[in-house]
Amino acid sequence: MAEDTGAPGTRVALDLVRLDGPGPGIQRLREAVLRLRVAPGQRSLVTEAVETLPRADADPARTPFAVLCEREPAGFGIIDRGGGLARLSGVADPASAVLLRAFYLAPEWQGRGIGRRVCAGLDPLVRDIHPGATEVYVFVNEGNRAAERAYAAAGFAPAGLRLTDPAGVQTVLRKAVA
Repeated sequence: MAEDTGAPGTRVALDLVRLDGPGPGIQRLREAVLRLRVAPGQRSLVTEAVETLPRADADPARTPFAVLCEREPAGFGIIDRGGGLARLSGVADPASAVLLRAFYLAPEWQGRGIGRRVCAGLDPLVRDIHPGATEVYVFVNEGNRAAERAYAAAGFAPAGLRLTDPAGVQTVLRKAVA
């Protein structure tokens, strides 16, 4: 992935790395991602990798990935080609859509435009995981204004659907894969 602008006058190198491959480097990265935590005020909005990575490992339709900033683990997410899309029946075609889920950055990397840049740059990762994908969906808790702004700046727009789950009301956003 290309470089990202962090604080004024600095450049932060970003990369998205699949966590479903073999090798000692991937194993070390997986272990580091499992130690990443969300900010205390975000715990009701996203589930950490310590819980979601094992679920992704057990589901062949889910591909976990790490966000690297300056080659250091800074975030986590999952590209889901399966079950999560069932909640979008009538809106998304599972043959050409994926769902971004469990995405977060560690608190020390937030507020620097990194999340926006990761979401704007998802296309190569999505095409690698699902070559036929033409769109990415994400569910955002209503009231999570920071996430809404980041996704909108990355090219996501409302898909015209709201869902309710134990975490609250979710707005469904959509972005075309270029």
